[in-house]
Amino acid sequence: MAEIKAFKGLIYDSEKIGDLHSVMAPPYDVISTQFQDELYERHPNNVIRLILAKTTKEDTPGNDRYSHAAADLDAWVENGVLKTDDKEAIYYYTQTYTTKESKVLTRKGFMSLVRIEEFGEGRIHAHEQTLSGPKADRLRLMEACKANFSSIFSLYTEPELTVNRLLDKVADSTDPMIDVLDDEGIANRVWRVDDPAIIDAVSEVMATKTLFIADGHHRYETSLNYKKLMTEKNPAHTGDEPYNYVMMYFSNMDDVGMTIGPTHRIIHSLENADADKLFEECKKYFDIKEFVFNADTLDEVRKTFVEQLKAGLEGRTAIGVCAQSKNAYYLLTLKTDDTMDSVFGDSIPEVFKSLDVTVLHSLILSKILGITQEAQAKQANIVYVKSYDAAFNAFENSGNQFVFFLNATRIEQVKSVAEAGHVMPQKSTFFYPKLLTGLVMNLHNTVAEGELEVN
Repeated sequence: MAEIKAFKGLIYDSEKIGDLHSVMAPPYDVISTQFQDELYERHPNNVIRLILAKTTKEDTPGNDRYSHAAADLDAWVENGVLKTDDKEAIYYYTQTYTTKESKVLTRKGFMSLVRIEEFGEGRIHAHEQTLSGPKADRLRLMEACKANFSSIFSLYTEPELTVNRLLDKVADSTDPMIDVLDDEGIANRVWRVDDPAIIDAVSEVMATKTLFIADGHHRYETSLNYKKLMTEKNPAHTGDEPYNYVMMYFSNMDDVGMTIGPTHRIIHSLENADADKLFEECKKYFDIKEFVFNADTLDEVRKTFVEQLKAGLEGRTAIGVCAQSKNAYYLLTLKTDDTMDSVFGDSIPEVFKSLDVTVLHSLILSKILGITQEAQAKQANIVYVKSYDAAFNAFENSGNQFVFFLNATRIEQVKSVAEAGHVMPQKSTFFYPKLLTGLVMNLHNTVAEGELEVN
């Protein structure tokens, strides 16, 4: 069962801060060095100092970005900049945004704690691969601060929308405790829900649900590792300690407001990269359509190319590509539905064979271009970008050789892969909008130091 739990959230005191926008931040892993500097300057209590504190040349073990984050956290709690709610609650969180098609949507969900489970042993499933570096970084931060600063983003399915209807009644009758615009103009609103009857009703529904992690895989695995460390140190471990839970955001994939965007791939630094050879090899597996452009027709050709990429061809996998040496875009469409079967047989799980991202990574990047799985995992030759503009402009850097354009992974594909116990390649999905960091945090009431064994 997915066991959720209300908690006393750690929240900024708006009377001390003023404009809460000044202390919020996006997730740590999408923040550039330049934006980190901007957030540092925006407010001395911006959450950036907790989730992504700066490194310096003077850093030493025990006196580094992690210890500085812990010191700031302690100071902000001590002086009341951050305060703990009086009652245990779950937190209803909505994000209202405008799509590129000018459609206004609201994604709904709620934040609570959830009991941590090993993947494959319960109802929590991953859908993407993770890297060791980010997990080590987040574990050091968790060990230093003993807190969850950002919610892990999970999905569940419930066509009846029972949970959303329960929480909408609360939102309809009270003002939000937090109402803040982020840097993209997205309205982030949070309501505190501390009625035990509503919490129990939500918990009962969620107890039967399977959860699919949409974003925050590294942080969830970090929480697993942290739990293991704390369990080893605690001879009186019962399973009910705070480290057995992690803060999570739950959103119903059956509700409107869920948007998944594409993530495009820029390929660079390959030895002997040959565009003609690439397309000659691709002809074995794909039907290829060419979109030639010149300076006068570039914008119109790009528009047509994207439209036809999104439309696909008879539902078959479609991938866009352009090369440094070519004044054209190319639309690659798998020749037949069983093309991947004929190439890979049973070596690739069946649920993967219809995924654009698997076709790209396994067939084109690995088999045709010779980029090994290890190199792909290390991102040795790959840069990931979210927008079409960034992908189209990639050749402003002369070291870039190919750009591959993908359609967004569909929500039902994410569900199928996770349920089958598999994980997608990195950056297979881009759930939009990102959760805002700093709205509600979870400070662990950890086991007393004297009760832990020091290894």
